[in-house]
Amino acid sequence: MVPEPPAESDKAASIFGALAYPNFRIYWISAVSFVLGWQILRIVFAWIIYELTGSALYLGVLGGVQAAGTLSVVLIGGVIADRVDRRVLLLMTQGSMTATVAGLLVLAQIDQLAAWHLLVASAVIGVAQGIDQPARTSLIPALIPDRRQLMNALALGSSVWQGTRIFGPAVGGIILEISGVTWTFGLVALGFVAGTLLLLLLQVPPVIERRRESFVRELVEGLAFIRSRQLFFNLIALTFIDSFFGTAYIYVMPIFAKDILGLGASGMGMLMSASAAGALLGTLGAAFVIRGRWPVPLLLGGAGAFGALTVVFAVSNLLPLSLAVLFLSGAFNSVSMITNQTILQAAVPEELRGRVMGVFSLTYSLIPLGGLQVGIVTDYLGAQAAVAIGGVVVVGFTAFLMFQSSFRKRVSEAAMFASPEEATPTPR
Repeated sequence: MVPEPPAESDKAASIFGALAYPNFRIYWISAVSFVLGWQILRIVFAWIIYELTGSALYLGVLGGVQAAGTLSVVLIGGVIADRVDRRVLLLMTQGSMTATVAGLLVLAQIDQLAAWHLLVASAVIGVAQGIDQPARTSLIPALIPDRRQLMNALALGSSVWQGTRIFGPAVGGIILEISGVTWTFGLVALGFVAGTLLLLLLQVPPVIERRRESFVRELVEGLAFIRSRQLFFNLIALTFIDSFFGTAYIYVMPIFAKDILGLGASGMGMLMSASAAGALLGTLGAAFVIRGRWPVPLLLGGAGAFGALTVVFAVSNLLPLSLAVLFLSGAFNSVSMITNQTILQAAVPEELRGRVMGVFSLTYSLIPLGGLQVGIVTDYLGAQAAVAIGGVVVVGFTAFLMFQSSFRKRVSEAAMFASPEEATPTPR
C-alpha cells in the first residue's frame, strides 16, 4: 500500500515550526509587540534611577522591589492558571502594566518623575508579572496541536525575549539620549497596547474540568509533586541558580558601562544587545537545528559555559572582549534554559502544568531579587567581584548535577517528548 503524502499543514509545520499554526502565530506577534516595549522600559528604569541617585544599591533595590511583587503572587498565579482562561489572565496583566506606564508618562510630561515613582512602578509590574508568567508559559502547549513542535514553540517564544533584547535596549538608549524620557515611555505604552489587543484574537481551549480544592491545598499539591520528583526539583533548582547568581549581572550593567568601560546610555544598550544577540542565536539553534537532541550536554554544558563566561566578563576591562563574552554567554545560557523548560513542559501532567510552571516562573523571576544581592555585594566588594562570584556559583552547581548519573538518565528519558508515538514520560 502506497503511503499517503503528508498533509499540507504538516509540510508547513516542518518548515516554519509552530508559527505555521495561526493560534500560536497570533500569540507570538502579540508577545513581540509587548516584550519589545518591556525591554525598552527596563533600560529606562535602570538608567534614570542611576542618574537620579548615583547609587548601586538603588539599582539593586529596583530589582528587589520588582522581585518582591512577583514572588508575592507567582505561586498563586500558577494555581489560577490551572483554574481559569489563561488568555483572560494575560489580558488583565498586560492591561495593568499598560496603565502603570501611562502613569509614568504623565509624571514625566509634567516633570515630576522621581526615583520612588520608578520603585513603585517596578513593584506593580512585578505583581502583574507574577500572574502573567505561569499563565503565559503554561498556555503555549495548548496553542500547538503537534507535540513534535513543542521545543520549537518554546524556543520561538523565548526568541521574542532574546530578539527584542537586541533591539530594545539599544533603541531605548538612543531614544532616551535624543528625545528624553517622555517619548520613551510613549513608545512603551504603544507596544503594550498593541500586544494586549492582539490577544483578543486568540482561540484558547477551555480549562480541563476537575475537582477543585482550596487554593492552599492545590498549591501544596503542586509543590509536593515537584519535591517528590528529582528531575523536576533539580531542573528548577538549576533555573534558580542561573537566575539568582548568574543573570543578575544585568542590574549592575550601568556600572560596567559607565564606570568600568566609560560608555553612555547607548553603550549600555550595546552591551545588553550583545548578550541578546547571542541568546537569539542559541534560541534559533534550539528551534530549528537541535530540536530536542543531546539534552544532557546542552542543559549542563550550556549552563556551565554560561557561568564561566560570566566570570570572564566580570574581570574584563576591554570593550571588544566584553562584547564577545556577552555574546557567547547569551548563546550558551539560552540553549540551556530552553532545554530545561522543554523537558519540564514535556513531562508535567496537564492538570498540574500551571502550578509547576508557576514554580518555574518563580525561580526565573528571581533575576530581579538577584539584582538586590549583587547590588549589596557590589557596595562591599565592587561590581566586578560581585558578578564573578555569581558566575562561580553557577559553575559549581552545574558540576554538582553533572556528577549525578540518575539525574542525567532522567533528563535523557524525559527528552523523548520529540516522538509523538512515545508516551509522555513520568520521571520520578
